[in-house]
Amino acid sequence: LNRLLYKLLMESVGFEEELLVCFRCDLGFWDACYTTQTNCSVGERCYMGRGKAADVLDVKTLGCVKVEECNVETTVELFSNKTIFSMTKHCCDTPFCNMAHRHPIYTFIYLTVAFLTTWHLNQA
Repeated sequence: LNRLLYKLLMESVGFEEELLVCFRCDLGFWDACYTTQTNCSVGERCYMGRGKAADVLDVKTLGCVKVEECNVETTVELFSNKTIFSMTKHCCDTPFCNMAHRHPIYTFIYLTVAFLTTWHLNQA
């Protein structure tokens, strides 16, 4: 409701917030991340999230997030409160400012190591 009132107020005075276009990657390992383009909603910023899975695997996500969620560490817990994934989302406010570093030569190697690490952790 507050978001709707804010939008109506801004439109009534002739101000319309510019919506950002950002890169999106649901899950990447190290700097290997398959990206697409996404449009943010009102009140969202581009972000690059970096974190650790199982305390050993560097993970990365990209996309849009509400401003309140910027620079806040979040965790995903599975199987009776065992933290499997923690991440901090670092935000920016210009189009495509969350650009992923791409190293196409190493992508296959990174994904292979990520798969083997994940497989090994699941076997333990």
